[in-house]
Amino acid sequence: MIINYNISFSIASLIINIILMLVVSIYYSSTNLVNKRYRYFLIATITLIALDIVTALSNDNAHVVPIWANTILNSLYFFNGALVGALFIYYIVSVALRTKSKEYRKKFYLINLSLLIVYLITLIVNAFVGFYFDFKGGTYNHGPIYLLVNFFAIGFVIEGFIVFLFERKYFSKAQILTTSLFIALFFGSFLLQIFVFPNILLSDFGIALGTLLIFFTLETPDYVKLMATLSELNELKASLEIQVKDRTQELDKEKMAYEELTLETLSSLAVMIDAKDHYTNGHSFRVAAYAKGMAKMLGFSHTDAEQLYFAGLIHDVGKVGISEAILRKPGKLTKDEFITIQSHSSIGGDILEGIKEFPVFKEVARSHHERYDGTGYPDKLKGEDIPFLARIVTICDTFDAMTSDRSYRKALSDEVAIAELKKYKGIQFDPKLVDVFIRLYNSYPDSIRNHIDELAK
Repeated sequence: MIINYNISFSIASLIINIILMLVVSIYYSSTNLVNKRYRYFLIATITLIALDIVTALSNDNAHVVPIWANTILNSLYFFNGALVGALFIYYIVSVALRTKSKEYRKKFYLINLSLLIVYLITLIVNAFVGFYFDFKGGTYNHGPIYLLVNFFAIGFVIEGFIVFLFERKYFSKAQILTTSLFIALFFGSFLLQIFVFPNILLSDFGIALGTLLIFFTLETPDYVKLMATLSELNELKASLEIQVKDRTQELDKEKMAYEELTLETLSSLAVMIDAKDHYTNGHSFRVAAYAKGMAKMLGFSHTDAEQLYFAGLIHDVGKVGISEAILRKPGKLTKDEFITIQSHSSIGGDILEGIKEFPVFKEVARSHHERYDGTGYPDKLKGEDIPFLARIVTICDTFDAMTSDRSYRKALSDEVAIAELKKYKGIQFDPKLVDVFIRLYNSYPDSIRNHIDELAK
């Protein structure tokens, strides 16, 4: 068998993309729109690289491979290249046009699907005419307009870049960086293969690296990974308890290690929760710190204050089950979207129900949106029926929400926020606990937001 092309880069690229496909399929949500469309893009890329390897070998041995087989293989390869470009647009649009109407997106998709069909027709015609390529004389030959065979693939990627450029406000900084690098790698490796290394399939490696970069900005894996993390935390906790019993002489040391691990793990969960919406960055840590400050004002023991702090860190854990498109929506939510947002309380309670030793985690996550007058959610609890620690977190959560920027408004001043807490004493909040929070707030000469680390210690 004759091999004129160096296919080692293509084989490495294929392995990279197959591993990525396995990771995305096992650990990442199949219902998340952005992740789902990345998966389609990845499948097309794997198929493209595999076809490139096969067609390179087939073209090098065209004298022994039937002409019809070579023609079909090459046509499939070039068509798949355009399909990769089209699915790149499909992925970009899932982020960039999420706020556009369904009709607008449908029209956009139909136009590009029509272009893809036109390209397929030209490849079918080429099989009889040979204006792209042919196999006369048992060799692979370029046709008179061969340079246009990649026109649609390149055109789709350029179109995706234009959409990305004009709608970049919907992309995170990481997504902007990785998408730009993908486009640079796509064209850079393609040009290097054509003009510098014609016998090395470098374009495959460029696309594979680009898909790998985009992978690192996929939206957070959903319940499967979260539940696995919590399960590991419970297993580790049980293991440490056994070690404490077996090695009583190391009790203090083991206890300290366990507390540090718990804090680190829950802090990581808090970071993951806040990352769902860049407008709430640091929200969980501030709520936890305010709650701990109130616990000290109320005379809590060190252990009870720590538990309340941990509960504050993960009070919004249910948001991992809410679409980022809703959480980050800049405008007013629809009725259905608002109901979806409200469900994060019950979702959080369900997630944390398995941590039996710390029932406060579930209580706070589920009940921190109940109102003192009984009009809150999800259970419409009233007054003293609302768990005490949840009533504390409700006040801290509301104060931080009011004094933080949101997609729909700028942060309110501390003075306005305190006035709102006073206004809704006995309506939304436990009146006695509002007084405790105000005493905590007044114990600092400047904004309490400047003392988060001090409160958390």
